[in-house]
Amino acid sequence: MTGSAGDGDGGSRSAGPLSLVADPTFRKLWTIGVLMGAMRWLEMLAVGVWAYAETGSAVITATMTMLRMAPMALFGSITGVIADRVDRKMLLVASLSLMAGTAGLLALSAWAGTLTLWQVGLGAFLSGLGWSTDFPVRRTILGESVGPARLGPAMAMDSASNNATRMVGPIAGGGLYATIGMQGIFVVSGTFFLISVLLAVLVIYRPTPREPRPFALFSEIRDGFAYLRRSRGLVGHLGVTVIVNLFAFPYAAMIPVVGKETFGADAVWIGLLLSVEGAGAFVGALAAAFLAAPERFRRIYLLGSCLFIFCVFLFSLQTDYGWAVAVLVVGGLGIAGFASMQSAIMFSEAPPEIRSRLMGILSVCIGAGPLGVLHVGWLADWLGGSMALTVISLEGLVAMGLLVFFVPELRR
Repeated sequence: MTGSAGDGDGGSRSAGPLSLVADPTFRKLWTIGVLMGAMRWLEMLAVGVWAYAETGSAVITATMTMLRMAPMALFGSITGVIADRVDRKMLLVASLSLMAGTAGLLALSAWAGTLTLWQVGLGAFLSGLGWSTDFPVRRTILGESVGPARLGPAMAMDSASNNATRMVGPIAGGGLYATIGMQGIFVVSGTFFLISVLLAVLVIYRPTPREPRPFALFSEIRDGFAYLRRSRGLVGHLGVTVIVNLFAFPYAAMIPVVGKETFGADAVWIGLLLSVEGAGAFVGALAAAFLAAPERFRRIYLLGSCLFIFCVFLFSLQTDYGWAVAVLVVGGLGIAGFASMQSAIMFSEAPPEIRSRLMGILSVCIGAGPLGVLHVGWLADWLGGSMALTVISLEGLVAMGLLVFFVPELRR
């Protein structure tokens, strides 16, 4: 039996988004997601601007983003296996504590005037390690708590809030960086992660009973991949995730570069470029929360992904700041379709006994992003930021076309 205290079966309530607001477990997990997302984007923007100012290198700037994303690829499947065997709430508290402690130590170093590039890079990696637990731990707890009938609205609302942080986090990061510097950034980040730890401690979670069995890490990872081989639809779903993270999301690492090179923008206006995409994604995810039925999950996911990649291509061609903002708002609608359905599809189609393992594999696919970040960083040093985005977005559109052709289940 899963759920929050007093929930009973998640399907026994109204399945609409408004019923979720009254659910105390959902509210806590949702708030943790909001705080995690806001601090992720706040730190990412500030660290990117700081690294580019310190080094003038697009590759090093991209590497800071890569280090934050790498743990998903390196440890996502391992985290999924562990989350299937131990208390997920304990893992959630531990990961949030890691992020709070990391931000606190970086704040102290910045305050002492000893902050170095390697410290910031290590901090980004440790924060990414905490973030790698989000799918197999926090979102799995959230999905089990609300029940099958409310899964779609719950994941869409969680995505909407995450996209709202994409709207607020970067512009706040730019403003804070300009006014209080890196020390202030890490103080704010550490404080909000600490609040998240306290909320996680208060979550009431009753995990699904598990059949006792010996712990065999590699065998259980292999079982997860074996299940995927029997499900072409889920393989295609993961393929879309890889393509979007390789060829679309790396654009965020180039925003500080394009903002300086093409638009001559300062930290605040660079932050706005990332924020407006979050605004479009927020609106789109709210619409998905009210309108997305299970039979539409895959269609929304695929069309949203294609729209996002196409908008990265259009953004790369812009020389006018206003048009660039407009394109990114539309791109945010595509992100909403991708992000709101990503967890819902995997969670709804995965057997409960291997759910965290498959969510962990999803994290590994998301972790393909660092390769894309390195790719776009190398291209930017060679061709410039805007041309680098043109190249990777065209690569992404070609890859998506090939995937849909060879995995027709994605169209059904």
